[in-house]
Amino acid sequence: MKSLSNRSVGLLTTSLLLAGVSALSPASVRAAGSTCSFGGNTDFAACSDTFAFDKVGDKTLKLVDLPTVGKGTIQFAQQSPGVYVVDVDFVEDLMAPAGPGFLTYDLTIDPQPLNKNYFFEAGLAIIGPPVGSPQFKVIKTATDVPGMIMGDEIDNNSIALFDDFIKTTRVRDDYSVTKGSINSFQNSFTQVDGGDPEKVPSPLPLLGAGAAFGFSRRLRTRVLAARGA
Repeated sequence: MKSLSNRSVGLLTTSLLLAGVSALSPASVRAAGSTCSFGGNTDFAACSDTFAFDKVGDKTLKLVDLPTVGKGTIQFAQQSPGVYVVDVDFVEDLMAPAGPGFLTYDLTIDPQPLNKNYFFEAGLAIIGPPVGSPQFKVIKTATDVPGMIMGDEIDNNSIALFDDFIKTTRVRDDYSVTKGSINSFQNSFTQVDGGDPEKVPSPLPLLGAGAAFGFSRRLRTRVLAARGA
């Protein structure tokens, strides 16, 4: 599993983002997991560098370094069977010039001997409004993934494969904005059931549950603000 592939889909427009939100049911958007706030945001309980999210399926996520630039929320959710998303959503879009900032966390599959699952694929997706030729970058570094996974305003989705039989990984996201803004970025993961070699994981989606959750929350906030004006 040493190969590396990239998906270049260009910038996600608002229409595509709305299509992704409408395609996900509220249950999938508010999937099992937990959410915390960072950088002074108060929508949820405050994140900390020892914050451990509720277990999602057989996975535990523990924060190591909080995002050092911006404010917003971090959500850990299962989007669909075998697909897990760590979403970093900037409640106030991260405007240029911003960064460099970084986030670090540990993601672990339950190590019980009877659990045969292991990580298969790691993905990165960035949501940034295509206005005024924006320039932003996120570099994802994960343990036991060949090389780095990098996304920017041109190639804002990328995928890489884990080495064999990995059950725990430390992930670091480095991010910056030199022009324009970032709404959010998502780390996605698929897994393989080592006890069922015929079972192949689904491809990583271009729009994660976390992205839809963050966008729909911002949309509701703006609608309520407009009604109150």
